[in-house]
Amino acid sequence: MAQGYRAGPDEDVQDTPDVRLTELLRTPTPTAYPALQELRRRHRPAVLAYARLCTTGESTARRLAAEVLTTAARDTARGIEPKVPLRHHLLLLTGRAAASWARDERAAGLDPSLLLVLNSGAAPDGPTPPLLPAFQSLSSRDQGLVWYGVLEEEPQERTAAYLGLRPADVAHGTPQALKALAQACLRHRLAASDDPRCADFRRLIEEAVRPEGPRRSVDLDTHKARCPCCTAAFEDLSALRDTPRQTLAEGLLPWGGTAYAHRGGPAAAPAPQGAAPRRSRPRRRRYLPASVALGTALVSLLVFLLVHTEDSPGQPVAAPTPPQVTVTTTSSPSPVASPTP
Repeated sequence: MAQGYRAGPDEDVQDTPDVRLTELLRTPTPTAYPALQELRRRHRPAVLAYARLCTTGESTARRLAAEVLTTAARDTARGIEPKVPLRHHLLLLTGRAAASWARDERAAGLDPSLLLVLNSGAAPDGPTPPLLPAFQSLSSRDQGLVWYGVLEEEPQERTAAYLGLRPADVAHGTPQALKALAQACLRHRLAASDDPRCADFRRLIEEAVRPEGPRRSVDLDTHKARCPCCTAAFEDLSALRDTPRQTLAEGLLPWGGTAYAHRGGPAAAPAPQGAAPRRSRPRRRRYLPASVALGTALVSLLVFLLVHTEDSPGQPVAAPTPPQVTVTTTSSPSPVASPTP
């Protein structure tokens, strides 16, 4: 869980970090449904924007986005934890879903350029973003700061809310997180080299890409002329220094990173239609075990997620009433005593 966050029994999901909201999806329906609504409110606009880049039309993009959100909710309910920030995870799922579409009749709905990439011998799940392994080696805190603070350019207050941090932590930690990513990229590039001498050039690469007073090395230039790993490391760090947002988008997304980053600023999460009233605690009843009740709850949530994909924005849809699941017991009748003769 994010540092500094403490969950309460009646917490307001609008102020809840993403990691806590995903935990709430595994709880009984009255708690899971508001968490799912809040996650969709926060991240569906970005998922839909990326789906539009992957498809040929609005209806197809909405279908792809709905599939991704449903898959994410189902995986979360099964205990599968994202390895990257939630929004990034959803966009990676979008790329994987598009790759699965490319293998059947749904390929007609994909962007022709994307379809060409997917059919050009890429992996079954699509191309792997080049900076993803290094990014995944960072702490979840640094990942979130880089993704939301640099790539998405979210306001500090919103980034803090998503990560369970204070705005001051975001302001101070984001530059340090970007430096940590640069170091991780350098480590991964050098580790991939078969030339043991590459490790000796690490410091020269770092000095050559310093933001202030970079130091050029003739030895490094000579080595780069015949070493693709050190050349790639130098280019990664130079790009992260000069154009961090575009570099992150191209390095962390499987397709259309630059177009996504320049789609018009951060994806603004629409304001809720109104604060949801707090529910009074129901009277204690006899319920099924939590795992069974959760399964029933998630079926209801996922069906609602598939059907209501916000095709008509601006028209609020009433939330379905969560189904009550109770246990009924059948007791054997007491034996009737035979009459005494």
